[in-house]
Amino acid sequence: MLQEKRFNPLTGLVFLHPLIITFILLSSSYPINYAIPVPYWFIILISFILSIIFFLCQRWLLPETLTYLLLIADIPLIATIIHYTGGIESMFPLLYVLLIITAAIYLFRKGAYIISLMSVIFFLGLMLFESVNEGFEIKYVIHQFYLFSLLFLFTAILSGSLSERYRIRTEELKKLSLTTEEIVKNLPSGILTINSAGSIIYTNITQEDIRSLVHLYLAKFLKNPEKVGRTRELKIKKNYFLLSCSIIGNTQGALAILQDLTEIKRLEETSKISKQTKMLAELGGSLAHEIRNPLASIRGSLEVVAKSRIPQTVKHFIEMALKESIRLNEIVTDFLNFSQFLPKKTYPTKVSDIVNEALFDVISHFTEKKIEIIREGADFTCMVDVNRLKSGIANILSNACEVSNPGQQISIKTGHDNTFGWIDIADQGPGIAKKDIKKIFVPFYTTKKGGTGLGLSIAQKIIEAHNGKIEVSSKVGEGTTFRIMLPLA
Repeated sequence: MLQEKRFNPLTGLVFLHPLIITFILLSSSYPINYAIPVPYWFIILISFILSIIFFLCQRWLLPETLTYLLLIADIPLIATIIHYTGGIESMFPLLYVLLIITAAIYLFRKGAYIISLMSVIFFLGLMLFESVNEGFEIKYVIHQFYLFSLLFLFTAILSGSLSERYRIRTEELKKLSLTTEEIVKNLPSGILTINSAGSIIYTNITQEDIRSLVHLYLAKFLKNPEKVGRTRELKIKKNYFLLSCSIIGNTQGALAILQDLTEIKRLEETSKISKQTKMLAELGGSLAHEIRNPLASIRGSLEVVAKSRIPQTVKHFIEMALKESIRLNEIVTDFLNFSQFLPKKTYPTKVSDIVNEALFDVISHFTEKKIEIIREGADFTCMVDVNRLKSGIANILSNACEVSNPGQQISIKTGHDNTFGWIDIADQGPGIAKKDIKKIFVPFYTTKKGGTGLGLSIAQKIIEAHNGKIEVSSKVGEGTTFRIMLPLA
């Protein structure tokens, strides 16, 4: 507390100190028209010199240390004043009482006790000195010392106790004030309070445009609460807020609480998208089933016609139709996979077996481009639907193969900790731009000519259905790494 008051009460005490001593000495037993004793001038001069020294020392000394030094320096100074103003019979021993009270104010109980004990010791020394030089009876000296010592100690106990209570109450009030202020300041909701005139009393809303809008609405609410309404949704730029207002007292003011609903709105939108995706998947699955049977008949018929003896000009169109029917069959298969990504039956399975099966499904792609597969890492076991998870991993491997150039490598690294296992599939392809990374799992988003944009989306849904997650990191020109994380069995 002394540090906080360093340049106020303590500095004032330093400057006031010589002025008080000057006033006491000049207004003592000598009227102003009499000659003032030389020792008085020396005491005044010393007090001014000490004040200057203490003022200059404020930069280097702690406030508490400086206060102790200032008050301790006053003890012999008061003893000198007592000696030159009547000795034992002087009225100025009461200055020690004032000094002890000052110590209690600035240094609290501990300071009051220390200064009072030092005052008693110095006063005892002064009494002994006066009795030897002035010839006072020892009984009288002991009597005077006893009375003043009791007064000093009683003053220390009383003032120390009062100052300690004041200090405790002040600190409690300060803690309470800081706690309340910190709580209000760090609330996730914005708060704005106005008085009956509409002026802002307190707010923790830092953005000026939002604060102005809330202030305007709250002022209108204070004038006519029933017409304006207690709650209102606000949209400011891309953020959504809920504003709640209430009257303080008997229209003495009003309080507004602003809650940010942006994240909730985003979750609602995500939920809507998720429901729409599910509905689309179900619809796609139903359509795919209805289309697949007649498509198989068409494809079979085209294959028979293509093998028969037909004119070369017609055969070209038959082969084109057959090729498109094959492509259409692949699209229908993707739709079916997209609509049926939930695992049906799960069994504890080693991840190496699933990776091997996925590699077998896409092996033709690797042999055509002569791509080298690198396998390494520790094996682990997960509870999975083998066919579903194999399909998801195969989609990622197929995608890695498609973006790789002939002769490049694709690495498959596995590992695990105490909770999760992971599969890292890294290619040496062109990489993915930052703006496209967030889009690659969106259904029907594709940069490949003729692609459905469902491969990575299907893989993500399958992995998430197994309580796992998929992450992607990429550098343009260096390649892309997909990490599949699955809970251990």
